[in-house]
Amino acid sequence: MNPPARRRITVVLLDKPQSRELLSLGTTIASLLQAELEGVFVEDDALFRITGLPFLRELRIDSRNEARLDPARLIREWRAIAKLARDDLEESARRAGLNWSFRVWRGEYDSDLQQLATDSEMLLMGNQGALTSRLLSTQTRQTSSVSTPLKVGAILDAGMASQKLLETITELGKSPDIAITLFLIPDDETPKDAALQSYLSQQDPHQHINVVYINDLEPVALANQLKRSACDLLMISEQNPLLQGPTIKQILECLPYPTVVVRK
Repeated sequence: MNPPARRRITVVLLDKPQSRELLSLGTTIASLLQAELEGVFVEDDALFRITGLPFLRELRIDSRNEARLDPARLIREWRAIAKLARDDLEESARRAGLNWSFRVWRGEYDSDLQQLATDSEMLLMGNQGALTSRLLSTQTRQTSSVSTPLKVGAILDAGMASQKLLETITELGKSPDIAITLFLIPDDETPKDAALQSYLSQQDPHQHINVVYINDLEPVALANQLKRSACDLLMISEQNPLLQGPTIKQILECLPYPTVVVRK
């Protein structure tokens, strides 16, 4: 008999303030699912190429001096931040009693992100708008602590193609420390909607999962509806049609909270 597959949650780390927030969220989810916690620090190729442009300048806050961006210094700063992120990951995992791993990954944050952790069950990343902050500012951003209960939103289509996401949210919903809001994409086929409602009634008989129907799939309108939910993070299946093309990027850039892509 084969042993059960090891569960792993990968946290995408960009900078120190956001990394600590994401590690806190990742540790909470990994503890509930008894999963390994993996941290991946991203050295973004797009940002590295920008530093080589001769007309680009940065204003150093400490000295108020303007200077050309230095690719070598960027690498040194990345390595220093990566070490701090690794230390934070080790400490978070140790306190929670979790197995952990860490690595540095070089690639295109915008286009290659889902390729960096193909064997993970979940991919936890900060809001996409944070990339702009990384490109244009060195100021420290405030981080928010994980609330109790943790408010998790999940986008789901009524066709139940996202079976893994359904299983994950019902598993998380059994914890009193998790509050689930299910954002349901309407489906014209009544049998599909009925099948989903039947599944939820069986898995969530006490109706702890709050179901909200999405009323507009236009990216900005959808992002506004998601923001009004005041969630701590958003979960979406990698099979969701919204992940195909630019739509999801437009949505995530408008969201103030992190996203979890549920895989496999």
